[in-house]
Amino acid sequence: MHAVDQLARMNADELREFAARLITEIADTRREVSLKQIKIDQLTHEMAILKRWKFAARSEQLQGEQRHLFDETIEADLEAIELELTALQRADEKAIPKQQPRRAPLPAHLPRTEIRHEPESTVCACGCALKRIGEDVSEKLDYVPGVFSIERHVRGKWACTRCQTLTQASVPAHVIDKGIPTAGLLAQVLVAKYLDHQPLYRQEGIFGRAGLAIPRSTLAQWVGMCGVQLQPLADALRQALLARGVVHADETPVAMLSPGKGKTHRAYLWTYGTTEYDPLQAVVYDFADSRAGEHARRFLEGWSGTLVCDDYAGYKALFADGVTEAGCLAHARRKFHELWANHKSPVAEEALRFFGALYEIESIARELNADERQRLRQLRSRPIADTLHKWLILQRQKATDGTAIAKALDYSLKRWEALTRFIGNGALPADNNHIENRIRPIALGRSNWLFAGSLRGGQRAAAAMSLIQSAKLNGHDPYAYLKDVLERLPMHPASRIEELLPHRWATPAANG
Repeated sequence: MHAVDQLARMNADELREFAARLITEIADTRREVSLKQIKIDQLTHEMAILKRWKFAARSEQLQGEQRHLFDETIEADLEAIELELTALQRADEKAIPKQQPRRAPLPAHLPRTEIRHEPESTVCACGCALKRIGEDVSEKLDYVPGVFSIERHVRGKWACTRCQTLTQASVPAHVIDKGIPTAGLLAQVLVAKYLDHQPLYRQEGIFGRAGLAIPRSTLAQWVGMCGVQLQPLADALRQALLARGVVHADETPVAMLSPGKGKTHRAYLWTYGTTEYDPLQAVVYDFADSRAGEHARRFLEGWSGTLVCDDYAGYKALFADGVTEAGCLAHARRKFHELWANHKSPVAEEALRFFGALYEIESIARELNADERQRLRQLRSRPIADTLHKWLILQRQKATDGTAIAKALDYSLKRWEALTRFIGNGALPADNNHIENRIRPIALGRSNWLFAGSLRGGQRAAAAMSLIQSAKLNGHDPYAYLKDVLERLPMHPASRIEELLPHRWATPAANG
C-alpha cells in the first residue's frame, strides 16, 4: 500500500520519469540475464565438445605421450568449465546445488599432523560455560618433495546447556572447496608441470613412489580448478605490465593438439615483459592459436608506450596506432655474425667491430641510472652509431641486390631509427635479449607443450607460467610463492588482488 500511495502522490512528469526508470532497470536486468545465459550456453557447448573428444573413438589416433597429454588437458579443461558454470549458477537463486560424490578415505599409513580449530571463547553470550559435545574432522593431503603427509583438521563442537547454543570454529577456506589437497600439494603440481616440465602422467608415477599414486585425471582436475582461480592474478599482472612505458615483446611456436585430426599444428606463445632497467620485474605470456598480428593488438589494446621487438610484421599495425617502435640491436648484429661464422665475410667482420664497440658501452651503461645511461650513450654511443650508419650506406652501394650481405645491410638501414632509439632514451634497452631469456624455459620444455584444441590448456599454462616466471624474476621460490598465494586467495578481497602479485609479494615470514 505504501508504494501505491507514493504513486498516487506523483504528478504526470514524475510518473513518466518513474516509468522510464523502471523500463531501463527491466531492460538492464534482461540484458544481464541474457548475457549470463549466453555464457552458460557457450560453456555448456564447449563442455559437450570436450566430452565428445574425450570419449570418441577417433581420439585413439593419438599415440603414446600425445595421448597422455591430451587426456590430461581435456580433464583439466572440463574441470575449469565446471567451476565457471558453478560460479554462474551460484548467482541464480534457483540453481540446484551439485551433489558432492563420496570420497575414499586417505591412506591410514600416511603420517598425520593434527590442527585444532576451537572458538576464541568457550563462554556463551548468556554467561554460561560452553561444554564440548563433539567435533568435526576433515583431512587434507599435503606433500613436500618425496613425502606425503596429512593435515587432520579437528573442529570442536561446544554447546551451552542453558540456551542450547552451538559454537564451532569456521571451516578454513581452501582453493578447492571440500577437496583433499592442501595449497602446498597444489603448488607442487603446478610448479612441476609448468616450471619443471613434468606432465601429469609422470607426476602420477612420482607420487606413487612417495606412497600414494594420485590418478592423473584427479591431478588434471586440480590443475583446471587452480587455473580458474589464478586467472584474476594473471589478469592483474597484465594490467600492471601495461601501466609501464616500455615493454618487450617476442613470440615462440609451440605444438597444439588437434584431437579430431590426431596430430598437432603450430600455435604460439606470445611473451611480454618489462625491461631489465624497470623496478617492476614482470613477464606475461599469452597463448594463441596463430602468429597473426591481431593477437598482439588484442593484448596491447589501449597501450601506447615503446615496444621493444624484432622486425616481425605482426607488430607493424601497432606502430600505426601510436605505439613507438624500439628495435633489437642484437638481431641486427646477428645478421652479420652469421655471415662471418659461415663465410668469413670481411664486411661482416668490420660490422661486428662497430656492434662490439656499442655493446662495450652498454656493459657500462647497465650499471647506471636512466639519466646517467642516456648521457653516456649520447657522449660515446652516438658518434659510433653515426659512423656505423655512414659505413652501412657506403657498403650497401657496393653490394649486389639479393646477396646475403645486401640483406644484412638492408635490415639495419631500413630499421635504423628504431635500432638507435635507445641512444636517446635511458629507459630503453639496446636489444630484446631480456625477453628472449624469458622464452628460454619454454624452449627447454617444448616437448611437453601439447595442448587440446580448445586453447584452454594453453591459456591456463600461460597464466600459471606468468606468475611462476615473474616470481623467479623477483627472486622468489616459485613453490613458496604459489603455496602462500593459494592459501590466501580464497579469503583475499578481489579489490586488493594486486597485493598477491609477484613483485608485491613478501614471504610469509616477512608478512608475519
